[in-house]
This record gives sequence, C-alpha cells and structure tokens, in this order.
Amino acid sequence: MKLLNKEEFEKAAGTPLFHNRDFSLYDGAPYDCVCGAKHHFSQFSGQHFASTGGSAKFMVQCLDNQNAATLIKTKNKFLIFFDRFVSLAGCME
Repeated sequence: MKLLNKEEFEKAAGTPLFHNRDFSLYDGAPYDCVCGAKHHFSQFSGQHFASTGGSAKFMVQCLDNQNAATLIKTKNKFLIFFDRFVSLAGCME
C-alpha cells in the first residue's frame, strides 16, 4: 500500500459517485487499513468512487484514527465473484 499526502490520495481515488447502490455484498469483508490493523467493511462507512470493469473502489475512514483513510478496491474471481479487498493507498494527517 502506498502512503500518500491528502492531495495525492484524493487524486488517486478519482471521481466520487453519489448515486445510491447496494454494497451489502461486501459488508464484513476484511481489508488492511493504513493504521496497520485489519478492519471490516461496512457499506455505510465508505465513499464509492468510479472504477474500471466489474470492480468497485472505496475510500474508507479508519475506525481507530479519524485522521486516517484507506483507498480499497474489490478483487474478483472470474470477473464477477467478489474475492477480497486490495488496499491501494492510505493517507494519515
């Protein structure tokens, strides 16, 4: 995972998407946080961003440090079955 400053982190996240989608499929899936801990995803704790193909990209705030966030992306099997999250970048202020 790359550690980025706030500007680089927001640029890496890309375009935010504001339409409502159901991401409950990913609820409870673990991801590596920039703080060094493993957290579990909640569809209500992250902001969804534009991504390519069948994957989804989220910016999630750290549960233990309100000044830290991680950019995660879904990793799928056979292009359609959710497998796990990949942590792309993190930002700590």
